[in-house]
Amino acid sequence: MNLLISLRSELLKTRRTASFYLTLIGAAVGPVIYLFNVLVDEDEIDASTKDPLNALFKILSEMNGAVFFPWFIILICTLLPQVEYRNNTWKQIFASPQTKANVFLAKFMNVHLLMLVFLMATHLFMFLTIIGINFIKPTLNLFKHSLYGSAVLVNAANAYILMLGVCAIQFWIGLRFRNFIVPIGMGLALWLTGTLLALHFNPNLAYYFPYSFHAFPLSPKLKPQLTQIAWTSLGYALLFLIVGFFDFRRRTVSK
Repeated sequence: MNLLISLRSELLKTRRTASFYLTLIGAAVGPVIYLFNVLVDEDEIDASTKDPLNALFKILSEMNGAVFFPWFIILICTLLPQVEYRNNTWKQIFASPQTKANVFLAKFMNVHLLMLVFLMATHLFMFLTIIGINFIKPTLNLFKHSLYGSAVLVNAANAYILMLGVCAIQFWIGLRFRNFIVPIGMGLALWLTGTLLALHFNPNLAYYFPYSFHAFPLSPKLKPQLTQIAWTSLGYALLFLIVGFFDFRRRTVSK
């Protein structure tokens, strides 16, 4: 069986789970929370902002990249491997005519497809939220301003690339532990540690801690280093993908 067939098999298994709906719900959480916040307090938005449309996209993108996208990655990298543990199907997979490399890569690609769906969906929900805000506070005249599409794409690309290292680490941990609480607990604890490290405690250590990278766009001091950190994130992703694969390859059919 080639890689595409293995990937198709993973996609079919995903269709039988709540992963796709979790992706859409997770993508909607940030924009919906912000919309409710505006409904409660219209002063949340400064009507004197010179460019409110792009300012709102920036706020929503930062909220997504700093909190909801990392949480989603931690959850999805745990829940997808749990399908095999929950159904006791690892033995069947290892006995099937698939190489372990194809199984591993297909599962990793499936995670990334859901990550891309999350990013596309969350930007759609951002746009719908801004439409709602335009009705709530028409004095902003949001749609009389031009949207900087390139800035939106760059922010989305940064959010994706900065989380590649964490994705590889969480994917490995998710495959490694049968108990789903362990990888989720570890991921959330490391995310909180990384956020505090970058924004409050020791930014110098944040350069080497992949769970801090999502916070770089939020810090004026760290933001100029985004390009360097993007390459570091790619390096971590490659390293832990290799480590995770060699650990996965050691497994026997009996497990």
